[in-house]
Formats: sequence, structure tokens, C-alpha cells
Amino acid sequence: MKRKKHKKRLNRAKYVSKTYFFYAISDGEKRWYSEADHAKGYGVQSIPDPRTVTFTQLFVNGVLQPSSLYHIRKGFVTLMSEDIPEKGVPIIVQSIRIYKS
Repeated sequence: MKRKKHKKRLNRAKYVSKTYFFYAISDGEKRWYSEADHAKGYGVQSIPDPRTVTFTQLFVNGVLQPSSLYHIRKGFVTLMSEDIPEKGVPIIVQSIRIYKS
């Protein structure tokens, strides 16, 4: 008599993610931006508390910035670099939260 092989079932956790975006346009003068400075027409935007997300990234003029060049807290982003982005340059904060469903 043949033995039946039982497939071992792994109980794998399902992970999901939520992405938050914030878009602003540099005025050529400020180093910090709040949620009130968001660009219109891009839907719901927010800068969540960095302690509640898995990671956050900042793009200035489409270029990913090292974390040493910015500081984020709930509702605000501060640019720490010597240079201020020129007027009209897009500033994008992307925050991603990954969690078990």
C-alpha cells in the first residue's frame, strides 16, 4: 500500500501596503513645506508621521534625495541642504506603509 504524501501548508502572512504622496512646487525661497503648500489637482495628499510608515522618500526635481538632506515630521518636510530648489521645481514626498492584513 502506498503512503500518501501530505503537502505541508505554510501559513504565510499576507502583506499589503498604503502609499501617501505630497506634491509641492518650490517658490525658490522656502526650506520647509507643510501640507497646506500642496499642489492642487493631485487628489488627497498628506505627509504622515514617519513613525507610522515603513519608509519615506523625497524627490526634488525628480531626483531621489539622501535622507541626510531632509527632515520629515507629521505634516511638514524641511530641506536641510545648503541650496534651495529654484522656483517652479517639483518637490515630492512619498511615504509607504507595509503591514500584515
